[in-house]
Amino acid sequence: MGNNLQAFLDSHKYVASGASKFMKANRYFSFSLLGLAILGMSLPALQFLTGCSSGSASGTITPAAKTAVLVNMGDAPADWMLGFTMNVTSMALNGANGSTTIVSSTTPIEMTHLMGTMQPLAMMQVPQGTYTSATITIGSANMMYIDQTSKLPTQASIAGPMTATVNFNTPVTIGSTPMSLNFDLDLGASVMSNGGTFSMNPMFTMGMGTQTATGPMDFANGGIYQMMGSVTGVSGSDFTMTSMQAGSSLTFATNGSTVFTDTSMNSMANGMMVMVDATLQPDGSLMADAVTEMGGNGGVMGGGIIAVVNGQPATSLNLIMQDGIGAGMMATFFSNGITINLNGSTSYQIDSDLVEMTGLPFTPAFDANHIYAGQSVMPISTSGMMNGGMGGGMMGGMTMAGSMTASDLELEPQSLTGTVSASITSGATTIFTLALPSDSSFTSLTGATSVQVYQQAQTMVNGTVATGTSAHVFGLLFFDNGQWKMVAARIAAVNGAA
Repeated sequence: MGNNLQAFLDSHKYVASGASKFMKANRYFSFSLLGLAILGMSLPALQFLTGCSSGSASGTITPAAKTAVLVNMGDAPADWMLGFTMNVTSMALNGANGSTTIVSSTTPIEMTHLMGTMQPLAMMQVPQGTYTSATITIGSANMMYIDQTSKLPTQASIAGPMTATVNFNTPVTIGSTPMSLNFDLDLGASVMSNGGTFSMNPMFTMGMGTQTATGPMDFANGGIYQMMGSVTGVSGSDFTMTSMQAGSSLTFATNGSTVFTDTSMNSMANGMMVMVDATLQPDGSLMADAVTEMGGNGGVMGGGIIAVVNGQPATSLNLIMQDGIGAGMMATFFSNGITINLNGSTSYQIDSDLVEMTGLPFTPAFDANHIYAGQSVMPISTSGMMNGGMGGGMMGGMTMAGSMTASDLELEPQSLTGTVSASITSGATTIFTLALPSDSSFTSLTGATSVQVYQQAQTMVNGTVATGTSAHVFGLLFFDNGQWKMVAARIAAVNGAA
């Protein structure tokens, strides 16, 4: 109450000044004047003063209720880039009642592996209300691109800070229903080159979505696909995981429908490396649909695009690293070159969790004799990352940032963008050609100007995809009988849903 009284006197300088003079002259009159000042207060002011000491409801400010919001980051593609890592230093949602902090410490995010997809940046309890914009500050960025003259992967950096204010086309009202907010970076429009010197003016669009209890996993509605991280806590049927590319840890619930591979809730432990598929639930929780153990303490895993295959059969790869977790893995490896050593003990697998592989007119192959530049892979090692290692001619023979020996190597889904040769209808099974942009990094690495796409009955289609329009295609990529072939898990119109 004393602080409130002082604030009241400070805001009424005349009374306070008079009280001070009387105090100096006559203590009796000073207390009398003070009493008169208090008596002269309005009834609400008296209620406030008495409320602050008694703790009654009349003096209590009720905080806004909060709702779970999954904040995602994604990328509209820049086809000439192989890697782009931006260091987000801060992010806030802005509304009528002020700002809500989403990110407060530097978080690296590699954007090219998010082409046409989304990845969680943070899971927050956000005060309910109306929000009209977001502010995102990027401290710096590192990139790997295909130089159109040398046709070699080349590195560059962009100094910051760079701040973007994302004004929402329609104000977003966060009520009692959990939701996802999806921030899509237009990488191609954001990064500019001037004689080999790059600058960035971040351009984001924002969308939102709500996952239904029975709906399929969808990136735009709170779906999480193959998020890699390290377990930091286990409690009952829940576990907590950290990722190198998220601003906060995420807690996942599990139930009888959760598919565990090489682990279980009873065997999960801190430090275990895992891959998680999950969906945002109507109650605000993240329900794990699938949990796969990828290794324990001391191991390392990564993900990226093959730039060079050395040997036939392959003995090593030069990989543009786009994601990773584990011993020795550092954020500086993202958008950088890594050497992946292969040997006779390396196990080769195809990650087909999201891709329908039945009924194909060709036999997909992935092994030491069927591995190619341009494919997306996930190397896993039982030992940690080593710094340094030669690059086998990549980037003009420059020394690579690190190396690891793969005990397992998985072929992973990836995204390509291009012009489609057929109208795409959900639920159909068809084959069409995807013509690639002339500056596509995939074209520079492989020489291919098109890819044959296999749309399966379970392929998810977003937006209207008509003949001659541009689309993102997300799926598994194979080289078969001299032709690149992608089995699609998802097809989205470029101007459709992200």
